[in-house]
Amino acid sequence: MIISLEEYQISEKLKRWRDNQEAKQAAHVGTHIDVYNHTVLEEDLKYVRGVVVDVREIEKIGVEHLNGTELHDGDFVIFRTGYMERFGYGSERYFDIKNAPHLTTELVDYLIAKGVKFIGIDLHSIQLGAEHKKIDIYCEERGTYVVENLTNLEKLSGEVKLKLKFNQEEGATAIPVEIEVV
Repeated sequence: MIISLEEYQISEKLKRWRDNQEAKQAAHVGTHIDVYNHTVLEEDLKYVRGVVVDVREIEKIGVEHLNGTELHDGDFVIFRTGYMERFGYGSERYFDIKNAPHLTTELVDYLIAKGVKFIGIDLHSIQLGAEHKKIDIYCEERGTYVVENLTNLEKLSGEVKLKLKFNQEEGATAIPVEIEVV
């Protein structure tokens, strides 16, 4: 099962926007890994343990919402807010930069301290508005990467094994990624 957006799931409006951007910006459409500092990801990151955390109906997602989830060094922690399944990718509500669910900085710091390699979410960002890019850079500088716009999370729970397929373009600030549950 694939938990990344496929081309047919992207609206024509977003495709037109993407097609009119520089390559380094265009990769932010669809499921992607943010790398504003152009960090080159290692090949050994292609198979990872995933942990799905159900945070539907929670606006401000904190450490307490992990509910004792056991985390390991190198994990991919996936937050299911329900926004992708409720509002659909590309909708006005999906891209709401003021009222969407978001992770607290305390939670992000906790995940980084635990050695989490990827923080994934079924939204456009793990934090709101101007904090979006700042938190992505903050994570990247600490060896943790934010993966945005995940889908099909309603079909997952608990621990999963994930295969990541990505081809990193030089100079891009995002890496399109396909993620498969194996």
